Amino acid sequence: MAQIILNCAVSILIASAFLTTAIAALSSRERAAQKVPIKTNRRHHPNA
Repeated sequence: MAQIILNCAVSILIASAFLTTAIAALSSRERAAQKVPIKTNRRHHPNA
């Protein structure tokens, strides 16, 4: 009986970790879709 409870607890923890990772990946993808314009100083090398 105790082994069944432990197995259920472990499976719940694994499922919650998977969901947390999936939600974090989806939210970071939305952040990556928003591109922020950045001005950079481009220096051309004389040998280019």
